[in-house]
Amino acid sequence: MRRRRIMENICTLEPRAVWKIFAEICAIPHPSGHEKALADAIAAMAEQHGLKARRDAYGNLRIDRAASPGFETRSTVILQGHLDMVPQAEAGSLFDFEKDPIPAVADGGFVRSAAGTTLGGDNGIGVAAALALLFDESFHSGPLAAVFTLSEEIGLNGATALDPAFLAGKYLLNLDSEDEGELFIGCAGGARLEASFAPEYETPSPSFAGALLEVKGLAGGHSGCNIADRRGNAVQFLGAALLGARALRAASAEGGSLDNAIPREAKATVALNPERRKETLEILASLERQLREKFNLPAGFAITLTEAPLPERVWTEQTHERAVFALAGCPDGVLEMDENFGIPRTSTNLAAVFERGGRLVFRTSQRSLSDGERRAATERVAAHFEKAGAVSEVTNEYPGWLPAPESRLLETATMLYRELFGRAVLVKVIPAGLECGIFAGKRPGLDMISFGPTILDPHSPSERADIASVERFYSYLGALVSAL
Repeated sequence: MRRRRIMENICTLEPRAVWKIFAEICAIPHPSGHEKALADAIAAMAEQHGLKARRDAYGNLRIDRAASPGFETRSTVILQGHLDMVPQAEAGSLFDFEKDPIPAVADGGFVRSAAGTTLGGDNGIGVAAALALLFDESFHSGPLAAVFTLSEEIGLNGATALDPAFLAGKYLLNLDSEDEGELFIGCAGGARLEASFAPEYETPSPSFAGALLEVKGLAGGHSGCNIADRRGNAVQFLGAALLGARALRAASAEGGSLDNAIPREAKATVALNPERRKETLEILASLERQLREKFNLPAGFAITLTEAPLPERVWTEQTHERAVFALAGCPDGVLEMDENFGIPRTSTNLAAVFERGGRLVFRTSQRSLSDGERRAATERVAAHFEKAGAVSEVTNEYPGWLPAPESRLLETATMLYRELFGRAVLVKVIPAGLECGIFAGKRPGLDMISFGPTILDPHSPSERADIASVERFYSYLGALVSAL
């Protein structure tokens, strides 16, 4: 009941229709791969409003609303978003994203999760806005549709599988951007690469002590939008700590999670000679200072070494060196900036390290505005891991979206923004992936832009949506659909 009361707090915000639907979205768990209950609920909402909802073989959803009287000759406008959210929680949280509702709460001009988790404003706000407009009987427009995809956050899987017939229309408004005052007309393509090898083990000396090496307190964030912010990467920092503290011998390593999130925490179970503990602590303290000078790190960032049971087995010296080389030397961050748009042109993210099926796995993602440069970046990262004796595999790829600066949709959108808000809107290309790149291949000629309200720190537990920005975003969305 307490979570329900917390969520009711956002239903009084404006625009009420948007926040009410967003509260209903938050009440239904919907991390990637678990969106069916939310899709069912949205289909039921549509039917309650007398609208037709249909699904393709993958489970993607399209809802159609007929043209208002007098608007029958207008072109069909598609409002588009994705139903899944990134599940990230603060360290030590017991929050279950597959069972627990997100307790969204208004706080100081923003809406955030009261549970120390991602909010799901990416892309729940966009979905809620599309539905609010679709369900508004007083809103008059030509034919209107909403297309909601699944599993966007783990590889744009729903968009890849989308029935091309679901893209029938002249204009598509992708509502999956997080910066108000910006219109996006292009995006980076991406790839996910995993590398792995089988560790070899030995028994540590009985005179050694066990310890837990931890890197914690980083900000994390979106591996596309925040990759140039020098936030630091906990998995790579773990590798640097093991490289510097040569007295440590690891038994395991884990950190990070999703390929589209910058890792916030990482840890390794280790063994060390107790006589070298002081020396090791001094090395780690020095590394922490060096990293603070190089990166924009939160006050809570720390590299710690605490007592723990001595592991029964540790990696052999060769395995340890291979793993440390793979982690500490892996390319990470911006590889090249784009002079035309002032954004990362090509980047890579060392997203996670973990054990699976007896193998040590390194997960990375590469992004680029150029598909050729993205493939080259992926090959570079694969070559690095191959030097460590790991086998690499690309498990997901998706294309970029090339800008079309001469489109009628963009012309209308930019003129309307100035009329409404008295200032020019920024036309940009985003260094992250958007589903528009895939849609362009499925329906050539579809006129598209992407925009949304301000959502800070998406893909991290600090995610929060700007309340005033959401109101402006919704008014602009309605005006743009009317103009089209």
